[in-house]
This record gives sequence, C-alpha cells and structure tokens, in this order.
Amino acid sequence: MLRAPVSAAALWAASLICCCGTAQAVPAAPAAAPPPSDSADIDQPTVQQVEITGVRPGPSLWRVSQGDHVVWLLGTLDPLPKRMTWRSREVEKVVAQAQEVLVGTLDRHSVSANVGPISIIRLYLQLRRTERIPQKANLRDWLSPELYARFTAMKLRFDPHDRRIEELRPMFAALRLYSRALSASQLTSNDDIEDEVFELARRHDVPIERISVHLTDPRGILTEAGEIPPAAEITCLAATIDRLETDLDAMKARARAWSLGDVDTLRKLPYSKQREVCTGMAERVPQIKAFFDRAGEEWQTSLEGALAHNRTTLAVKPIYDLIGPNGTLAVLRAKGYTVEGP
Repeated sequence: MLRAPVSAAALWAASLICCCGTAQAVPAAPAAAPPPSDSADIDQPTVQQVEITGVRPGPSLWRVSQGDHVVWLLGTLDPLPKRMTWRSREVEKVVAQAQEVLVGTLDRHSVSANVGPISIIRLYLQLRRTERIPQKANLRDWLSPELYARFTAMKLRFDPHDRRIEELRPMFAALRLYSRALSASQLTSNDDIEDEVFELARRHDVPIERISVHLTDPRGILTEAGEIPPAAEITCLAATIDRLETDLDAMKARARAWSLGDVDTLRKLPYSKQREVCTGMAERVPQIKAFFDRAGEEWQTSLEGALAHNRTTLAVKPIYDLIGPNGTLAVLRAKGYTVEGP
C-alpha cells in the first residue's frame, strides 16, 4: 500500500473552504509593539489591474510568549496578486534564530491516506461521478431562473469558453467559478508566501513542521459528499456568486493592505460570508467536519508544543484564522499566553 500525499476528497474539501477567504470582519487587537517591519511606498494602482510592484514586506509579526520562549506568527492572505514579490528581513531574521518553522495550512503535503495505485484510480473515477449532476441534468435544471442568470453572467465574464461547468454540482461549480474569477482578476491562491518561508528555512537549515492529518476512508468522504442536499450546495454557489459580484474590489484592497503590512486596514475592510456559508455546507459531511476538527487540534497542539520546547519558532497561518474573534490569537490569550502584535 502507498501513502498517498492527498486524496481527491481532501483536496476538494480543503480547496472549497480555504479558497473562500474569511467569513467575518476582524476585531481590533490590543495595542502592542512587535519588532519594526520593513516599510515601502506603493503606487496606488487601478483596482482592475491590481499591480503591486516592488518588494513588499507583508504584515508585521505577532509575538506570542511564555517566559523566554517565543513564537512569531506570520499571517498569510489568500488571494494575493500574481507576480507579487514578497520579502521581509523581519521574517528572515526570525527564521535565522528559530529552532523550527511551523506551518498551519492544509495542502497536498499535509494530508495522507494509505491507498494503493488501484484505489487512487477508483477514487478519481468516484470523484468524477460525484462532481457531476446526476441523470445528465445541468445547473439550469437545479437553479432558479434568477440565480442561473447571475451564474451565467459570472461565467461569461470570467471563463466564457467553459462548457463543462454547467454539468457540475453547485458546490464544484462554485469552486471552479471562484478559481477562474481569481485568475481572470490577476489574483492567485498559490502558496507563494509559504514557499518563500520554506526557502528561508532551508537556507538557514531550520526544520519545517507541518500539521499532518490522515484520512482513513477517502471513498466514504466522497460518498457522503454526494449526499449533501442540493439546497445546501445551491446556497454555497449563491454565496460565491454574491462574492464575485460585490467583493472583488475588496479582495484587491486587502491584497494591497497585506502587501504593506497594514493590518488596521485589513480589520476595517468588509468581509464576505462565502466562507461561512460554504463551510456550513461542507460540514454536513461528518468525515469532512472531523477532518478539519483534527487539523485544528493538531495545529493548536503543535503550536503550544513549540512554545514549550523552542526558544524561537516561526509559525505560518492564514491571517483570518489568526485574528478572528475565535482565532488562534484569541485562544492563546485566553490560555494565558502573552500576545503582542499589530
């Protein structure tokens, strides 16, 4: 049996939830002083172009401490502009002193399942069956005329030549439409920031620790996903369309704010409810809910373990998972750790 790096079901679940951005506005954090970050000026681009040129420092780091042990937290943002160059001397300085780099993002490297080559092929074929609307129907048959018209307008705007999307169940159509809209808007969900951090860690010979979640029944996850009620999937697709109609400019504004380390602006900008809605839909699948619960527990355990054992750690996590009302920073404060940051 092979230990596959990820199953099709896990890729779908992680992409569906993680690509959607944050679900709610972020509360203000207590004033505190992290180490000074690099600063840079930026020309104000047109929203349509999203050009962020030059080297950008990204956000200042949060400092979490217990005694003389410190974890520095770097919040990443999704999406960011394509071809943005990111470099932070602050992050490089921390990595050079760290005993460990801890990554809290689910990706293809952190999810595994013990499946053989034949099982991988069967999973792929099952995924293809699951993602299609049954009985040769299409989205026009499942959506109201008003929602279908809005969907068609978004499809024509961002990917007019994609005919296959009409055959996909609403939850898969939502993911596909969102991905194409980002690309057409010169935005990307690629892990470029993490890649830069990994390169720094390798350069300074610092171990990289990822959260690791094992799937025991990937075929069962796909079976359960295929049983999600159509109404729940349609709600997720509608929320995705809402976001593409109203939130693209804010996505670009968030990207500019992140590139300058302007966390105050990130807190003030409005946030879409897409992630909240689509997460609620995905969590109707018991195994997917358990999967993300395990990932959250693994991250928290690894983070507190790093605080206990390392003098210095750099931890990387999506910024909306850090600074939300129930995010990592709030949990750490509640547990008595000292939290300082922008």
